[in-house]
Amino acid sequence: MLTWVILAAAVVTSLIAVELEDLNRSVLALAAMSTLVAIAHYLTGAWLLAVFQLSVYGGAVTMLLLSVVHTRGERNE
Repeated sequence: MLTWVILAAAVVTSLIAVELEDLNRSVLALAAMSTLVAIAHYLTGAWLLAVFQLSVYGGAVTMLLLSVVHTRGERNE
């Protein structure tokens, strides 16, 4: 039951990440979604997959997206 609640929260945070206008907050919502998916993997017994999920998507991809946002800058169109 707890896994389903965490996965529902992951879906909600992914929708928030898509709908946010501020790119920094969108990337943080994406990091939160990746963390929630890693927690769901851990709760289902796939602890090694949870470690890779958290390190690759929660860490590396989030830092890559943040560096792109800050290098490019935000445009108010």
